[in-house]
Amino acid sequence: MTAPHPTTTRLATLTAHVDQLTRPIHVAIQGRVITHPALLDQLRAACVPGRSTTYSGGRQPPGSRPPLRVDAVDTLAEINVGISAWHARLALPSPPRNADWQKATLRAFVGAAPSLAPALVDYLTDEVIDWWRAAAVASGWQPAQLRKLQ
Repeated sequence: MTAPHPTTTRLATLTAHVDQLTRPIHVAIQGRVITHPALLDQLRAACVPGRSTTYSGGRQPPGSRPPLRVDAVDTLAEINVGISAWHARLALPSPPRNADWQKATLRAFVGAAPSLAPALVDYLTDEVIDWWRAAAVASGWQPAQLRKLQ
């Protein structure tokens, strides 16, 4: 039996991370499946003042909180700029007007990846993994919970 081709493995990694950024996440905890919004949706929610949540099962306890999570806004902006740069770099067509632009573009990366040079697939995959990690951390996932997502 031979090992999978490295590019195949990287494409699978890219696809898995894009799926968690753009589609609902299903996590099994104590025999139950819990569904969470896509990481981009969680990050967007964390950017709304006063709507900060943790994804360990509930809202944070009442207390003094800043009106805006600047780290979440910064992370979302960084991801949006990165998606835009890759969209231009790969010369992809624009998604339909009624589509969620960032999510549709991320999914287009997966569609375009098989035709890219292996080094470019590696670079794109590394970027998407960085966005995935940043979105998860900024939206409140704890390190132990992140291991369950991977």
